[in-house]
Amino acid sequence: MTRSSLKVWFAVVCLLPVVALAHHSAARFDLTIRDNLVSGIVKEFTPANPHTKIVLEITDEKGTRDVEFEGHSRNNYYRSGWRAGMVEAGDKITLVAAPTRDGSDGGYALGVILEDGTRF
Repeated sequence: MTRSSLKVWFAVVCLLPVVALAHHSAARFDLTIRDNLVSGIVKEFTPANPHTKIVLEITDEKGTRDVEFEGHSRNNYYRSGWRAGMVEAGDKITLVAAPTRDGSDGGYALGVILEDGTRF
């Protein structure tokens, strides 16, 4: 391996973790707020790794609209009690959600409360 190719390889190896951290950053969410509850009708619940996507139809003073939330990984939800089929489109759920820092719709789903009170 030449000296110049070694430098390029070293630079790539050093930069990859920075790119990964930037992608998985939660900086846009205010994670200090952990008591924010958001209720709505499930339009989409896609448990995935590394992040779950939850779209709720929410009705509030701004009107009715679909709002997208990011959430923990499928693995984290599973370890906290979620099982396939527990959340379906049309279900009413409540999210414990860290809001966005800029006040826009959405947030980071820290937990889910089903209509029967089950939490994960």
